[in-house]
Amino acid sequence: MSAPITMDQALVGRKTGWFADRGIITINLLLVLCQISSYATGYDGSMMNGLQSLDEWKEFFHQPGASTLALLNAIQNVGQLLSLPFCAYACDYFGRKKTLVFGACIILLGVGLQGGAQNNGMFIAARGIIGFGLGFNITAAPILIMELAFPTQKAPMVSIYNSLWSMGAIVAAWTTYGTFRIANTWAWRIPSILQALSSFIQILCMWWIVESPRWLVSKDRCDEAQEIITRYHGNNNRNDPIIMVELEEIKEALRLEKESSASGSYQSFFKTRGNMLRFSIILAVGFFSQWSGNGLISYYLTLILDSIGIESQETQTLINGILTIWNLVTSLGFSLVVNRFKRRTMFLTSTACMLVCFIIWTALESTFEKQVDATGSGSAAVGRAVLAMIFLYNAAFNIAWAPLQVTYVVEILPYQMRARGLVLYNLFVSCALIFNQYANPIALEAIKWKYYVVYDVWLLVELVTVYFLFVETSGSSLEEMAAIIDGEDAKNEIIEAVARVADGKERTIMVREESVA
Repeated sequence: MSAPITMDQALVGRKTGWFADRGIITINLLLVLCQISSYATGYDGSMMNGLQSLDEWKEFFHQPGASTLALLNAIQNVGQLLSLPFCAYACDYFGRKKTLVFGACIILLGVGLQGGAQNNGMFIAARGIIGFGLGFNITAAPILIMELAFPTQKAPMVSIYNSLWSMGAIVAAWTTYGTFRIANTWAWRIPSILQALSSFIQILCMWWIVESPRWLVSKDRCDEAQEIITRYHGNNNRNDPIIMVELEEIKEALRLEKESSASGSYQSFFKTRGNMLRFSIILAVGFFSQWSGNGLISYYLTLILDSIGIESQETQTLINGILTIWNLVTSLGFSLVVNRFKRRTMFLTSTACMLVCFIIWTALESTFEKQVDATGSGSAAVGRAVLAMIFLYNAAFNIAWAPLQVTYVVEILPYQMRARGLVLYNLFVSCALIFNQYANPIALEAIKWKYYVVYDVWLLVELVTVYFLFVETSGSSLEEMAAIIDGEDAKNEIIEAVARVADGKERTIMVREESVA
């Protein structure tokens, strides 16, 4: 009696490390071209933090107040919102690669206008265009990474993608730290122009970006998909069993999803219990990733530092730079170990630690501001303690919310819903950011430390939601992860489909039971 070989069996005796063979090394290097998409988003937040500390920028834009700062920050996400209705269609119709490069071209255009801005209106319009391009770019990038990475490296690769947000933040922070000494508009124009770096590299190297095998199979271009899997996952060994296992896994998943009437549009998220769970998780991840207090630090660190008596532009830009390095080290560190821990464990640990840090931060902020009200100045020691809590809070956030938010969203989605699901995720992130960018500076100015209490309560809500809503997805293939959400019936359907292949109805790799044993 014969049986179909599974992915686990195909990997028996196979080296699967980061440097296992030339094919894996090559695809991981090529995927860097997708991972740097996260650079532009990370650069944006840190750049705006830095620019708010620059006297030249504030003077050129007429000392923007809280409401103007909110608009300057939020308009990028408004542009991203405008692009989202087209992102899923572009990814599914034109392909992940073309969508990625198209987004990079739009970003390049926006950055050119931003760097050459002559007034507030031009700067605002440029940031809106950047956001429009980012919508396409950051929708295609994580999907392409997840669908191209070697099977055992998918989760770490997408986690690294999201963690590279900090790489963009580092470049922006240290650029503004260096340029604040320039006594003209180049103090802010240079940081503005460098936001184009990742997009410029992607356009320059677009011939080396590899298309998704899953997308190629969905367009009946199976020979091209097989060639890509053979070259990069099979290390050019056409007899490697992983090649046909991956192809058949993709074909079966696509066939089952096409047979289902609940996978064709955004309405599909409300047609089954499993899909409603997916929608709820995507909603939670999108909003929680931005409504956990991190928006205060990402866009309004200057206001926080002002509130604890740190007002020098040199000191503020230096702290911003050090914080970005801290974020990169901690987020990348946790990205590399995501396969060693359960997803729920990491999310729960991260959220609980954030809650503790924020409560302490709130108490310290309250103490400092009350000292200022009573004596005219706050304790420097309390101010330093607040700064320490900001660093600890960021480390807590980076346990799960930095590396896993995109990974987790992609993991819970089947192929046909993947692009739409990521669009929804980006939609919720943009909505959360727009609210944050408008509300945070105004609330901080109006009620000061009391605003932190709002996040204390909200983080508790997040912790409870994660505990009861989030499902465990670690340790399974993309297709198996999709089945987990839909229950045992879906799992059985996949098993029956593989059995049909084994009976000769479709092509697959077969091995005898004794050879498996």
